Amino acid sequence: MQCPICSSEIPSGSVVCDKCGARRVTGRTPIGVIVGWAGLTVAILWGILWLFLLALLGIGHDTGGFPWVTLFIGTVIAAALLYYSRTTIHTTWKRRDE
Repeated sequence: MQCPICSSEIPSGSVVCDKCGARRVTGRTPIGVIVGWAGLTVAILWGILWLFLLALLGIGHDTGGFPWVTLFIGTVIAAALLYYSRTTIHTTWKRRDE
């Protein structure tokens, strides 16, 4: 494997180039961070709704008017947002002075 900064030969899987000091950094794109926070917020809110539903069922309350479709769609949206955020992880090489 070659260092993308100085083109010297480095061992496969290494995170630092011995010659130029470049290092491999893993991060997310800015939109991935924003979508991740949105997904986390939606997941927390919908988790509270699921707990509320379980509480209603536990006390024997009639759940005929409960917004079931909204609950399932929100759960799918939260999972999709978190999955998309996970796919925005990328690896770049940075110089020593960056």
